[in-house]
Amino acid sequence: MSSDTVDRKIAVILATDVVGYSKHMETNEKETIQNLKACEQILTKTFKKHKGRLFNTGGDSFLIEFPSAVEAVECAVSFQEQIKKRNTSDNPTIPLEFRIGINTGDVIEDKDNLLGDGVNIAARLESLAQTNGITISKAVYDFIKGKTDFTYNDLGIQKVKKNEFHAYDILLDPSQKRKLKTQKSNKTILALVASFIIIGIISYFYTSQFTNKNDLVNKTSKPIILVSPIKTTGLSENQVGFANGVTESMISTLNGYSAITVLSSDTSYHAQKENMNDQSLADNYGVNYIIRGSMQVMGQNARLNLEITDIESSEIVISKKEDFNLDNIFAVQDKMSNTILDELQIGLGVGEKQGSNWSSNFNSLDEFSKFLNWRNELRKFSEQSHYNAEKILNEISRNYEDANDRIGMIYLMEAWQFWQKISLKLSQNIEDDKMKVKLALEKSLKLLPNSPDPYNARAMIGLTLLDLDCKSAVKDIDTAEKISSTVDTLTIGAMVYFRCDKLDKAISSRKKAIMIVPNDTNWVITGGLVTILYQVNRIEEIYNIVGDKINSVDIDSRILAIYAVLAKRNGNNDLAKSYLDRSIKNGLTKTYLESQIIDEKIRKETIKELLEISYFD
Repeated sequence: MSSDTVDRKIAVILATDVVGYSKHMETNEKETIQNLKACEQILTKTFKKHKGRLFNTGGDSFLIEFPSAVEAVECAVSFQEQIKKRNTSDNPTIPLEFRIGINTGDVIEDKDNLLGDGVNIAARLESLAQTNGITISKAVYDFIKGKTDFTYNDLGIQKVKKNEFHAYDILLDPSQKRKLKTQKSNKTILALVASFIIIGIISYFYTSQFTNKNDLVNKTSKPIILVSPIKTTGLSENQVGFANGVTESMISTLNGYSAITVLSSDTSYHAQKENMNDQSLADNYGVNYIIRGSMQVMGQNARLNLEITDIESSEIVISKKEDFNLDNIFAVQDKMSNTILDELQIGLGVGEKQGSNWSSNFNSLDEFSKFLNWRNELRKFSEQSHYNAEKILNEISRNYEDANDRIGMIYLMEAWQFWQKISLKLSQNIEDDKMKVKLALEKSLKLLPNSPDPYNARAMIGLTLLDLDCKSAVKDIDTAEKISSTVDTLTIGAMVYFRCDKLDKAISSRKKAIMIVPNDTNWVITGGLVTILYQVNRIEEIYNIVGDKINSVDIDSRILAIYAVLAKRNGNNDLAKSYLDRSIKNGLTKTYLESQIIDEKIRKETIKELLEISYFD
């Protein structure tokens, strides 16, 4: 969003939520809700007294705007004191405790809602706060020092996910004084190079053209990559192994990402030793792309050059250069990552330019790579892939077992995971899993206020599972698009529009997504568009869009199933059987197809015709 299309202002934001709310709900849902309502009444009365305005809420979380930092802080202190008194004197059945974060900064006005870093940092400060505590930014501290009589504890520079800020605790009690380490990265220069490489690689490999191969029958969307050993100059004697370390780090990091195939380091060094040219690498190993890098070091100054070559076209498709001082290695890492994420089209599953910057929501590249693999598994929409995704999610979640450390993306992943569990009819307790979905969505919305992804999720999941009406679902999609019109927003928006009988908008959204990602390597966009066109009987458009990609070995099972039905209707039963066999091989199930074809009549007819061709389940 550009500054001339949005309304901005400086605001003071208070963010608060209940500590351990999910656990309380699991213990006694009814009593928890009753106690939350009582606390909410206290909060409302208090913030109104201090001229505050509630602009967003998500179950146990509240975002409040104030006209001044002093009013916000005095409101926070008063509220925590009242809650403490209630918990100790009133003997509530389930005593609730709160964390509060306060920030002042630039925000975006979206009708009655507020978005932007000013809100996001307030939420991060809240997650950093202690139970029954209040944590404020330095900007707030600078406004209120000398104007209040509170005691403050300087926490120094803190970094929570992608946000870095100077934080202070307001000490309501001397026992609350704590010392936090300044959050600094302990990553090495190898991680810097690997970070640059993987983000750049993902950027390209999901947005570049893979459809120009002559033999489409043997084509997949999974490119084969060779990392050529990094060349270095200017290293000291004790750094002679540095180049090999950089190369090994790149290969190891990229190997964690399931959407690409990276050849081993042995192959890389053998190719170097044999002085193999690009065409030989393509002929002998099937290599599509070669990564070549060089680093020049002079004292503490260094320059990193990176080139990625498309063997088929003999063109350098990515060429990047970065100068930096080795003393500032960590700052350079952040700078490089942010620049790439902002300027390049990031291949987050389907290649979209992702305004929400998913990678920045995780603590490491390994976690980010696992997230991408989780996403790929979930999209297959089968029982086995569901359990595969669940396993990956559990692996990531182990790093966030402490409720204070859980991040918005974990809650968002859990919401989609439980939604799919119910959709695939794997749930043992549907109502219980529905509640888990609802709570996860609420948490993700609170922790990711400046991301389109929770709004996308609430629109789709709410519409299909939680009895959300079309008006509310479309509103969520509109909100997501205002934040960032990503491929995810367009594809999920298309599904929402179709379910809400907005056919033209549904098709338009899918086509816009394809314009962003002309080569849909995971078939998510193309498969969805074909499914919509099939239901509105725009068959000729299907043939034009798919073209000779129908021969791709990994083409989406939905497309193949539709082609099978169309071939049967044209009297070509052998071709229909061939398409259906390939569809089943690529993961087609009745449950998956039922979830994709929304029109009930067309869904039943399609499955009936497919079963007449060959049995599948």
